[in-house]
Amino acid sequence: MERFLLVYRAAPEGAAGAQHDPQRWAAWFDALGAHLLERGSRGQGSVAIDTRLAGPKSSASALAGYSVLGASDFNEAVRLAQQCPIFDEHGSLEIAHLAP
Repeated sequence: MERFLLVYRAAPEGAAGAQHDPQRWAAWFDALGAHLLERGSRGQGSVAIDTRLAGPKSSASALAGYSVLGASDFNEAVRLAQQCPIFDEHGSLEIAHLAP
């Protein structure tokens, strides 16, 4: 089983209907079963640093957290991620294949 990093991005500040639902997340984590290798953690705010000289600035879409999934390939990782509650919160996610 390959490992995949899911990075959650929150909805833009002030987006309508962007409310976190812990019960929905717990149900999704439970449904992942053995595919959930690391539940990860929620983020508590973030800044973007584009270059060393520019310093931090507000991020267009705040990092909201991460998880690590196990899947046979990218297609399975995407299939598992499609039910993620971040989409119900008007956010998005990125998936990265982790090196062995």
